[in-house]
Amino acid sequence: MTETHPIVDTPRLEFAVWWGISAGPVAWAFDLGFSYAVAPHACSTAHFYVLHIISLICFIVALTGFVLAFGTWKKMPERAEKQGHAPRDRAFFLSLVGIVMSLFFAVIIIAGAVPRWILSPCA
Repeated sequence: MTETHPIVDTPRLEFAVWWGISAGPVAWAFDLGFSYAVAPHACSTAHFYVLHIISLICFIVALTGFVLAFGTWKKMPERAEKQGHAPRDRAFFLSLVGIVMSLFFAVIIIAGAVPRWILSPCA
């Protein structure tokens, strides 16, 4: 007999899984790009808080990827495995990858923001 699998391949699940994977790198790229673009303006006007706001927003975006990936991981059936061929197995693995990537890039965003608090971006 064949075993029936619950359907876990929905558009909402697909979005949650892929946002979990891509939110961290996208947030880091925007943090890096916008911080470099705004640095001359921040130096000329002494409004350094703009750089901190950019980092904070990008950190929050990276954490949204973690929240969605973690929520997806918690909703997976108990029989889901890291290695398998069923859609639930793929979603389980990708949600784990999303958790790791989102947290990794959130730490990278923090690591890039710490020198802005200690050193002057104009130096």
